[in-house]
Amino acid sequence: MNKDHSQPFDDHELLLRLQQNDEAAFTLLYQKYWPVLVRLALKVLHERDICEEIVQELFITLYRKRSQLKIKISLSSYLYVSLRNRIRNYIRFQSIYNKHIRIAKRADAAATSNDVEQFVDRSDLQREISICLNGMPMKCREVYLLYHQVQCPLKKIALLLDRPVDTVEKQFRKAILLLRDHLTGCRIEA
Repeated sequence: MNKDHSQPFDDHELLLRLQQNDEAAFTLLYQKYWPVLVRLALKVLHERDICEEIVQELFITLYRKRSQLKIKISLSSYLYVSLRNRIRNYIRFQSIYNKHIRIAKRADAAATSNDVEQFVDRSDLQREISICLNGMPMKCREVYLLYHQVQCPLKKIALLLDRPVDTVEKQFRKAILLLRDHLTGCRIEA
């Protein structure tokens, strides 16, 4: 039963072993595809930390769904398509995020209030929200921004992101809880 994991396996066999919870198979897949996927992501995003985070999330998802995987194409094609989709989602999120930063800056510039304390409080709040959003899982952050800043209903977000509505609702609730906990923690420390 104890097989030698040092011998090379093809992707199909590694995938089968992964589906049977073989940790060594996952490690071999990770070692084989990690550098390739990071290099591919770098061609598009040009920021190593972000690329590594995206590839890491891809492998986490692969590991979590290992027993339910039904890959009808080659494993390498599956990983490349998954990476491409994650990069697109990241770019879409960044575009939305940057748009809202520009809107917030315009709103701040248009504010006529001379109350410095109110301005500082709003800046602190925006900074804390930004910190919390950056620390959130990408899917929760994406749903939160689409709902609150683009004012998309959750059903439309589910369609846009090609996710089940109940999944989007859970991700939204999680984002709200994370934000509330973060902001509550900031008030206590202040």
